[in-house]
Amino acid sequence: MDAKILLSICKLLLAGFLMFPALCLAADEAPIGSAKSKEMTGLRLGALEIHPFLTLRETYSDNIYLTTNDRKHDFISTIMPGLQLQLPFRRHMVTVGGSATINRYAKYNSENTEDWTAYGAGDLNFGSRINLKLSDTYIAGHEPRSQSATTSLEKYRNNTASGSLTYVMADISKLQIDYANNYWKYSNSDFRSRVENQAALYLYYRVMAKTSLFGEYELKNVNFTSNVMGLDNKVHNGLLGLTWELSSRSKGTIKGGYLYKEFDQKANGNFSTFAASVDVSHYFSDYDSIKLSSARVVNESSLQGTRYSISTGINGEYTHRFLDRLSTSLKGSYSGENFSNTAPGDLQLRKDTVVQFGASVQYAFRKWLDCSLDYYWRSKNSNINYYDSTENNISLALKAFF
Repeated sequence: MDAKILLSICKLLLAGFLMFPALCLAADEAPIGSAKSKEMTGLRLGALEIHPFLTLRETYSDNIYLTTNDRKHDFISTIMPGLQLQLPFRRHMVTVGGSATINRYAKYNSENTEDWTAYGAGDLNFGSRINLKLSDTYIAGHEPRSQSATTSLEKYRNNTASGSLTYVMADISKLQIDYANNYWKYSNSDFRSRVENQAALYLYYRVMAKTSLFGEYELKNVNFTSNVMGLDNKVHNGLLGLTWELSSRSKGTIKGGYLYKEFDQKANGNFSTFAASVDVSHYFSDYDSIKLSSARVVNESSLQGTRYSISTGINGEYTHRFLDRLSTSLKGSYSGENFSNTAPGDLQLRKDTVVQFGASVQYAFRKWLDCSLDYYWRSKNSNINYYDSTENNISLALKAFF
């Protein structure tokens, strides 16, 4: 479809739905959750549940290439259709689905992208003590400029197959074993293409009704397709943590420990550091909630000539619901990334810092249909000025989910 035609259609649809709330409230005063608002909850064929979904979004960015100078602005029209099938049987659940994200730029159509995702999962329960989760996800996607270390679009193919076995040993303890095979293939940065095999062991011990201590050991084996840089490595990660769900209003997980990265090529040396993460959510009332997350992680090489990078960041979101249909949220994040080696063309080790603030307003026409208006300001500062950028981004989206 021609980008200008697609842009016009999205603008007309979104403009129409912007005027719809007043008409909707006048014609339908039934609150969310009433029988009248439950008219669309998915389709059923026997036990099979069919859930289609669709998002239309119109976005304006004042710096689509995230450059320091010579900023380019554009409108981006996005269509995101998808379908999910769920089949419960006995105590088990099987889920399969797929989705697409199609972006079309009004002026700079070289930035147009199409991302595709297909997935399948099984949640199998054998008695009250054994649970087995299996999943496989295939993605044909891209890293946007805001997430790419090269500040360019990085297209990739990824397949992740994983399994998780949980065994409740007693009323106060639980054992969990995870395994994942992760394949990455990059179109423009083939030195990043790799296969990761990862196994993890968790042991939980409940200290209170809704609170558990746990220990985690993870071993990851990383093999690069083109290992000319000698980046094949093994990662050992040992963590201790606390997880809780004190009520439906408060839950979270905190963990921290030690990471050791051992390169197969001895000339690359070994590396050790601490790793940690925090994930907390709390509902102060039916109308106010907050979410906080933070992590320190070691990433595989994303710049030619580097062995790894270390990312440290924190994200926060505060949400206030005015009415059943209307809510707003404030969001903010801070992240830093330090690279292990000097990349070709750079004169010093690169260190990036990204700060982002934003706000969102969401209105629900029905239980299955809502629209949102989002804005964020993003600033990237690097000790190498070439990578500095700022962006203002505003978008209007219409989401339908059945």
